[in-house]
Amino acid sequence: MSFIRKFLFIISLMLLVFSLYGQNSDGFITGKISYISAQNVYVQFTNTHGIEIGDTIFSLKVDTYQPILIVKSKSSISCIATIIDTYKPVVSSQVFVRKRVEPVPTEVAAQKSKQGIALNDQAINYAKKGKPQSGVGSSFSGRVSLSGYMNNTSDTTINSTFRLNFSLNAHHIANTGLSAEVDLSLTNRNTYRPYVNLSSLDSMKLVSYPQTFNDVRIFNLSLKYDITKTASVLFGRRINTNLANIGAIDGLQVENIGKNISFGAVVGSRPDLYTYAINPTLFQYGAYIGHQLTEKTGSMQTSLAFFNQTNNFITDRRFMYIQHSNSLLKNVDFFGSAEVDLYALQNNQPVTTFNLTGAYVSLRWSPFNNLSLGLSYDARKNIYYYETYKNYVDSLLDKETRQGLKFQVNYQPFSHLSWGGTAGYRFATPTASQSLNGYSYLTYSQIPWIDASISINATALKTTYVTGMIYGASLSRDFFKGRFYAELSYQNVNYTFPTSTQLLENSVDLNLSWRITQKLFFSVDAEAMKDTNSNLQGRLFFNLTQRF
Repeated sequence: MSFIRKFLFIISLMLLVFSLYGQNSDGFITGKISYISAQNVYVQFTNTHGIEIGDTIFSLKVDTYQPILIVKSKSSISCIATIIDTYKPVVSSQVFVRKRVEPVPTEVAAQKSKQGIALNDQAINYAKKGKPQSGVGSSFSGRVSLSGYMNNTSDTTINSTFRLNFSLNAHHIANTGLSAEVDLSLTNRNTYRPYVNLSSLDSMKLVSYPQTFNDVRIFNLSLKYDITKTASVLFGRRINTNLANIGAIDGLQVENIGKNISFGAVVGSRPDLYTYAINPTLFQYGAYIGHQLTEKTGSMQTSLAFFNQTNNFITDRRFMYIQHSNSLLKNVDFFGSAEVDLYALQNNQPVTTFNLTGAYVSLRWSPFNNLSLGLSYDARKNIYYYETYKNYVDSLLDKETRQGLKFQVNYQPFSHLSWGGTAGYRFATPTASQSLNGYSYLTYSQIPWIDASISINATALKTTYVTGMIYGASLSRDFFKGRFYAELSYQNVNYTFPTSTQLLENSVDLNLSWRITQKLFFSVDAEAMKDTNSNLQGRLFFNLTQRF
């Protein structure tokens, strides 16, 4: 318990110190009415980040915000809105839109996520945003966070995990060509770990034993030097956005990024498959060439790479990697990657092959402002996840829904009402059977009188070893002009296994988030669960994040 008390003391101290330096925010984005037509009102902002279709625009009268308009559509700096009731708009009048609660930091979302957040997917999302930061200007940003997770099992055993995350991005330090990136975590666990007893050759027994241990995970640790405006050399661990699905590379990366053509080479090793630590015996090398194009409507990027990976310095795999992202078409976003093996052993002799062994395709289309459609196919193998805090139900769901074909839809037929869902199918393979899954939600925001949002959802899962349903509902609301957020949710799980064994679980979850200052964020999540045998279990997650 002494370790827990130390962490709680640190939390209290950080809350006290950082709050003294906080800058208050009124929680609203300010704009003005720029044009009035017969049907619509045009409102101009510095930018519309944080404004969504269906949001309410207010006027300020006698220190009271009064609703006057509803956002119908938006661009990067303006919105088209419709009038509420009998309001008469006036050009140049000042108006206000409530800020959406800022999403929690990536590592917090990852740790709490019921579906794993892959490191490779983070790199893909970064690549979709365009070219990496460039120029000679110096910039510095980072984040430090402290999180903890505690749960008790049916035998009242309390397991605890505490994690310190640190990330840093220093671009062109002191206006030089040197840049640095860091993303790592230090974890302390006091939990029960499974252990296979191999003392007897006739039988194997799975036992658990308590153990306290520390674990360091390095997701990104690299130094980069820009030799010229286009050429650079990087040393350390980093996921190359031109080779996102290959994963992190430990070693040396050299590249030249031109206006349209980029090329580079890498030499180093792969992270250990089990511990994510540096493993020099997994030596690899490769080269790639890419083409990028940026237009007003969007961007396009294509890269082709050849890699040779070894195990104990003996060729383990030789393959070709292709990646393409495209957002040039209006309201269309595409990403695709494929791996083709070029090496195999036949009768212990190396031969050249051409075998598709990995593929990922994602297509998103928004034909209308209130409708978004998505289709993806996932057959990737080399996926590294942030370590998440999952229960048994969440782990099963993630395992069965990641790979395969997935269709997604989000639709907003009316203001404040949104509906969406996903449907997935995983194909049968020699090592895995086919599975079906589906998820749907219905959300209504800004309920009259209480200004809260309510959502109901359902998940269906059918595999060879588990079939079941999950039903859920949640009620959420933000307070103090968006600086405090609360959500209460309920979930009912009914899983059936081939042995006719059932897993019945009811859980209630309370989530509280507080943006203490513009850069200081605190959240706590408490969950109580009751399982098939009427055992009551509890989980507690907290996080304190400071940006700088």
